Amino acid sequence: MTLKNFYEREVHVAMNAQPRNFRIIKWITIVILGSELYAWKGLAVVGTVLLACGALGVCLHFFLRWKTEAWTKSWGPYKRIPLNDE
Repeated sequence: MTLKNFYEREVHVAMNAQPRNFRIIKWITIVILGSELYAWKGLAVVGTVLLACGALGVCLHFFLRWKTEAWTKSWGPYKRIPLNDE
């Protein structure tokens, strides 16, 4: 697999793995929780929580990528979606 194919596959999975409604609700939740956390504890805590959640998200991404064999098999919460290069 070339670097271009690898990049295209990752972008395809990132753009198609979550439904639009889920993404909208996810971002509304992040904004509301972030603003509540800011009002309660301040900007430093919000930044720390966002960095921790980002790191956890990256770890989860690579774990799911490993278990699904580069997005080619269904596993756990991930259901295989058709990819461009197949």
